[in-house]
Amino acid sequence: MKRLHMKGRILQLINARRDEGIWDWELTDALMGEYGLTGRYWRGNTRVTLTDLFSTGIIESVEEQLDDQGYFGVGRVLFKFRLNAFGRQRMLDTELA
Repeated sequence: MKRLHMKGRILQLINARRDEGIWDWELTDALMGEYGLTGRYWRGNTRVTLTDLFSTGIIESVEEQLDDQGYFGVGRVLFKFRLNAFGRQRMLDTELA
């Protein structure tokens, strides 16, 4: 069975929580579980991908808080993301939605 590329899957997961948004750590847990990945590298890789999606204007941050549990590192900022109108259109254009 062929899997969707991780960036596309991230967009699908964010889109599934369209109204309330989804935390970066929730996305990371879901992705790592689905793809059978473990470790700090893959947590960091997911955050880099989210940064890329955010900087290109496909997703937006709707809430932030400090990581007091140390998921990405104590004192780092956690982000709750939501797909914006441009992101939804890009998903339609690329047949991800």
